Amino acid sequence: MTETASLPVLYTGIVLYSTQDPEASAMLVADGTVAWIGPEDSALVLHPQARRIRAEGCLVTPSFVDAAPTADGSEPEAGWLEQALARGITAAVPGPLGPRDGVTVLAPAVQSAPYLDLTREGTALALGSGGRADAADPWTWVRALAHEGPLEQRISDRAAFLAATRGGRRLAGAPHPGSLNPGTEATFVVWEPWDLTVRGQDERIQTWSTDPRSRTPMLPDLTDGSPQALRTVVSGRVVHDRLPEPA
Repeated sequence: MTETASLPVLYTGIVLYSTQDPEASAMLVADGTVAWIGPEDSALVLHPQARRIRAEGCLVTPSFVDAAPTADGSEPEAGWLEQALARGITAAVPGPLGPRDGVTVLAPAVQSAPYLDLTREGTALALGSGGRADAADPWTWVRALAHEGPLEQRISDRAAFLAATRGGRRLAGAPHPGSLNPGTEATFVVWEPWDLTVRGQDERIQTWSTDPRSRTPMLPDLTDGSPQALRTVVSGRVVHDRLPEPA
């Protein structure tokens, strides 16, 4: 299935990863950008001519960027991108691990690092698979930084997610707010319905919530697995699609 970038498309019934409106349940995509976000009821009134895609209960987030797609820093093999798109990864920035162009690149499956110390020092992080098959799912990068390893070095799910998305874009020279706000490029992933939470960095303190009124964008609960990408969109164009058609 393909759509032109200029065709207005209205996604409804969603949970949107947006710092501007974490409670938004609808998003309009037009001309390759996020044109509008807000309540579904308002969307149906304001944008009646848009093609409606109902994705009930699906989380919609910015896509991932693999900042270390291979073990040796080389370009990934042909066919890599097609497989990556099916996992919600829309770009790669090959190169060595460690400091690179003002960003520290980490591959959690390859080596651990003092994640919390780095973030407290103001170090910009980007994440990648390191070419490991067991790290092909980008949510494993988030889990590694937020849920695994020494408790005193874990960071919040949100900080880890931003490193895996916004960090890679910064490394590629394409700054992004790490959030689907109006005016941003419509490059995003529609994830299968999943339990969602807002969890802080310190698991010794109950700082997580399942309430969108916390005003913090929600992310998947990665305690037991991770969601699958149902649709991946790049600049408004669908490049991977397993989103069920409405009955």
